[in-house]
Amino acid sequence: MRVSVVIPAWNERNRLRRLLTTLAHTVVDPADRMDVVVVDDGSTDGTGDTIAAPAKCVRLTRSGRAAARNAGIAEATGELIVLLDADQLVGPAFIAAHIHAHRQRDDLVVIGPRHELADGPIDEDRLARGFTLDAVPPVARGDDRELLLAELSADLNELAIRWHLMFSCNVSVRTEHLRAVGGFDEAFTGWGLEDCELGYRMHQRGMTFAWNPAATTYHQQAQHIDADKYAQFTRNLTYMIGKHRTPEVALQELIGRALDPAGHATSWLEAARRFEIEARALRRLSPPTTGRSAAATGTHATTTGCPH
Repeated sequence: MRVSVVIPAWNERNRLRRLLTTLAHTVVDPADRMDVVVVDDGSTDGTGDTIAAPAKCVRLTRSGRAAARNAGIAEATGELIVLLDADQLVGPAFIAAHIHAHRQRDDLVVIGPRHELADGPIDEDRLARGFTLDAVPPVARGDDRELLLAELSADLNELAIRWHLMFSCNVSVRTEHLRAVGGFDEAFTGWGLEDCELGYRMHQRGMTFAWNPAATTYHQQAQHIDADKYAQFTRNLTYMIGKHRTPEVALQELIGRALDPAGHATSWLEAARRFEIEARALRRLSPPTTGRSAAATGTHATTTGCPH
């Protein structure tokens, strides 16, 4: 299988360099091939200058996250596209884990967890010899989506809100499906929801969603949502609700309230749990299989080998 890794980047010179270092150490089957497409989205810090062969660099004027990813997808030559953000790190088995899942069937959206590292120095000399957690700060926060799956169902495809859980910092889809739905909607501007909206269209296309814990990424610093990011999110949420005009899409307002830096009346996990319950009620679905019982029956194994 030929894989194209698409990475949008804006003023991420140092973090991108570290990501490309870890990607250079990924191990794939000899019959597989991997290429990397980095889209420099109008950076002013020399981000594009850090990109060297064999990675391909596409340069844009400042266009936004959705447009940058679309530009990378347009340049991709692989039958499978893995989407990453420039501020991630990956282990040596990361790409192979995505490939392995897609060999099982050809209609998958494969999502892997993203763990957040604590603030602190990264040993780039050690990282250059191969990814190891000894070279980076400790994990400060795991992925809340894992907690949601453990509580509700180990089979991601059982969740009514599976499309909302598609975060583009770590997801893979066959190229034919990405292009068939038209890629990312470039009307989304700033931060938030352009990936979940693509996930919704994948859901409408009838794609199967799979959670793959073997395909883990590590965010190079803790994530914080300030007032500006939240304003971008709410603007995009208004656009998405107006575009699709369905009750389940409108339920994302529950997530918005949890992300509000001025409020935080509830946690993301609590909001996602309520989102799932209310989305299931809309569709008159029975409760999902619990994570524990699903794992016991092997459901988890059939679907494996990212919060904002």
